[in-house]
Amino acid sequence: MVQAFVDEIFSSVQGEGPWIGERHIFVRFMGCDLRCRYCDTPAALALEERDKQGRPCRVQTSLRSFSTEDVPNLLSPSDLTQFCSRLTIRGYSRATLSLTGGEPLLHCDFLGSWLPEIGTTYRVYLETNGIHHRAMQDLAAMIDVVSMDVKLPSSTGLRPFWEEHRQFLASAAGRDIFVKAVVTGETVKDDILQAASLVSDLDAAIPLVLQPATGKWAPKPLVLLELQEAALGIVSDVRVIPQAHKLLKLP
Repeated sequence: MVQAFVDEIFSSVQGEGPWIGERHIFVRFMGCDLRCRYCDTPAALALEERDKQGRPCRVQTSLRSFSTEDVPNLLSPSDLTQFCSRLTIRGYSRATLSLTGGEPLLHCDFLGSWLPEIGTTYRVYLETNGIHHRAMQDLAAMIDVVSMDVKLPSSTGLRPFWEEHRQFLASAAGRDIFVKAVVTGETVKDDILQAASLVSDLDAAIPLVLQPATGKWAPKPLVLLELQEAALGIVSDVRVIPQAHKLLKLP
């Protein structure tokens, strides 16, 4: 039986990107192969098996409370289906399930087994670092919405991933996709222009979201407007959208 290490399962509003404010069920997988310096979910980064052992999954107990229970890892597809079903709001014709992390595509085999079970019940929304193009290709038919981070080297402190992002976007073609770039006080205009060109090469109408980092990494407000103006010279839809769930103090 395929199983996965899951950090938490909860219900909240989508706080990022153009789907902001919509109620989603979030499944946060453990493990990420990147270490962006502005990361706001360090608890989910554990990649090595020894770092995951003994760590339970926090599961919201009901829609009426933010209280959680600890559930032993690993979780099976049927476990996840059960926990998600108790957090499903019936008001939506098709509830949205957000796969986040960590990096969900590191769990490609697990998702390949689970998503066919729930695809008619949920709209599947993938949040990804946008470098695992083969996993995206394998799962594309099971995913409705792709929120792809473009990792700007001046923001992340990591090497560039332009070619990986290019291949990923090609693999995600045909999905409902938008590209998100986290902007910090260190972000340079050349990186934004490169990201906009990357989007334009596939489809200049794909939304590019500039998401300001928070805390010590927050950019100056005027810089956000300057970067938006620069990107609008290449793609037609560039939005500055903060993390609304943080402003609202929601999970």
